[in-house]
Amino acid sequence: MADWSDQFSRHPLPEQIAGRVLALISERRLKPGERLPPERELAGAMGVSRSSLREALRALSMLGVTDMRHGDGTYVTALDPAGLMRPLGLVLSLSDAGFEDLFEARKMVEPRLAGLAAERATPDELDALERCAAESDASVDDDEAFMRIDLELHGLISAAARNVLLARLVDSIGELAIASRVATTSVPGLKEQSVLDHRAIVRAIGARDPEAAAAAMLTHLENVERRRLAAREEERTR
Repeated sequence: MADWSDQFSRHPLPEQIAGRVLALISERRLKPGERLPPERELAGAMGVSRSSLREALRALSMLGVTDMRHGDGTYVTALDPAGLMRPLGLVLSLSDAGFEDLFEARKMVEPRLAGLAAERATPDELDALERCAAESDASVDDDEAFMRIDLELHGLISAAARNVLLARLVDSIGELAIASRVATTSVPGLKEQSVLDHRAIVRAIGARDPEAAAAAMLTHLENVERRRLAAREEERTR
């Protein structure tokens, strides 16, 4: 049976919990297809809160490492390399410094992409963006669905900009961007704010207003960054 004890700090971060689960998998003490202990039991064995544990397991599930089955518990997946979404160490060890660098880069590139999309998006792309904005509103109670829709919306904007070099630059930081979404999706109020931001971005692109689209995208990124950093600071001071 796996040994869940570890030298956690007094208030462990969810990525530390996820890292411990990954270590048990790497050490073959958790095997593909094995069921994890019930959430209450696992949280107690690790000495962590259930909310932190749940956030860590949700992140691992999004990455294809665990399978959270409603009413049946959480299982380690088959760990098929083709099914693992992203390099785990990178995604789960995103530090505050890395987060700040990521958003500095995103704020330099993505507003410009939104401005270009306002000039170049096709009618079909505008329809797809409208659909994404509506779906983000409808998925605020589902973290995983919301993250998928958020990724789709930003991807549509990148494609509609029709600048291969800028799109490749965004792709090159794509893994970190996914990591930031895993870390921020559950931040209180963030999804609701993002719904408003998405509508403003799509509205400006649909109005063919490059300056307004760029400004709306910048505001969105700043809102996400500010809420994430505030949540991390609150977590440290508990």
